[in-house]
Amino acid sequence: MSRREYLCETAEETEEVGRSLGQGLRGGEVVLLFGPLGAGKTQFVRGMAAGLGHDPSAVSSPSYALINEYRGAVTLYHVDLYRITTTDLPDLGLEDLYGRRHIVVIEWAERLEEAGWDLGSSILVEMDYHPDAHDTRLISVDDVLPTDAMA
Repeated sequence: MSRREYLCETAEETEEVGRSLGQGLRGGEVVLLFGPLGAGKTQFVRGMAAGLGHDPSAVSSPSYALINEYRGAVTLYHVDLYRITTTDLPDLGLEDLYGRRHIVVIEWAERLEEAGWDLGSSILVEMDYHPDAHDTRLISVDDVLPTDAMA
């Protein structure tokens, strides 16, 4: 496992970190995003989408839809668990998305952790506000690739 850390002063810098991650993904990965409201999670996903060859302007928060799908050479599933309780998680069918030749990115992954789900070999992205500069984001990326990511 390797950890990379970034300081992002603008939404564009946050998107660029996501783009960099997206460019390295091949399919089969699960990316878990942790962080408070307004930390830039959806902006990060826009960057990931761009790195995968998708139109980043098509990416929106799936807060109400729960799961957005962006089809392309590598399909991206964008999940938002903000409005989900831990007891509702089994009904989403997230497991059906895992391990295929596409990428699943989950905002509010704290919900999975609270429900006791095995976060296993996911890529963990922690986002937060800088303690001294509220407009600056701290982003940490732990690259733990799934064993079947290249299958």
